[in-house]
Amino acid sequence: MRNLQSLVGLAGLVVASFSLSTLGAEQNEVDARHLNKMGIEVLSTEPGEIDGYIRAITNQGMFYVSDNGERLISGNVFDITGSEPENLSEAAMAKVRLKMLKGFTDDMIVYPAENEKYQVTIFTDTTCGYCQRLHENMGSYHAEGITIKYLAFPRGGMDSKGGRQLQTVWCADDKKSAISAFKDEKNYSGSSSCSNPVAEHYQLGKSFGVTGTPAIVLPDGRLIPGAVPASRLAAEIRKGESQ
Repeated sequence: MRNLQSLVGLAGLVVASFSLSTLGAEQNEVDARHLNKMGIEVLSTEPGEIDGYIRAITNQGMFYVSDNGERLISGNVFDITGSEPENLSEAAMAKVRLKMLKGFTDDMIVYPAENEKYQVTIFTDTTCGYCQRLHENMGSYHAEGITIKYLAFPRGGMDSKGGRQLQTVWCADDKKSAISAFKDEKNYSGSSSCSNPVAEHYQLGKSFGVTGTPAIVLPDGRLIPGAVPASRLAAEIRKGESQ
């Protein structure tokens, strides 16, 4: 890890604008006019770790915004006073993710482990090679007692191949058969024109800070990227339980 003094990294911004129906925006404590011009919509705010800045959960992830709304910082803030650096930003965001996920429970495609010990939520894309590999190895996750719950995250946007396929999946009566067919790159005929929640899943993932797939939300709300092998995923979950 880089040596950081109360570290804050700056990152570019992607212009997008939407609202999450599952989480009403609270009364903002910042002047959001400048943020709105950048396509950033503030969903909720709370006191942050930097004096003079509010921690804002937005449609593009978490940012620190100055009280007057004129300065924006993207990145993580660490407490470096302990034996190991503590990521204060990620700890705060983990709680937000768990809260927001509750509104999407009924939308998930669930693969339950017979002897369930843990549940993880995975943002997935049918056209993602690593997502396909993870799906193929579902049995190894079940062997570790890990139940897999899918939400959609079309990496290329709603109009991409993955976006169209994921909408077809969530329109299907048998969603498991549909998602397996697409991930196995087999032909599947179905409609994508129903009222489906894929756009909301996509928006939720972006607010969580998801930039690629698979992206795994652990039981404690931490977000880890990639097709993490089952044994390592179980170890990471246990690590969170011990902290």
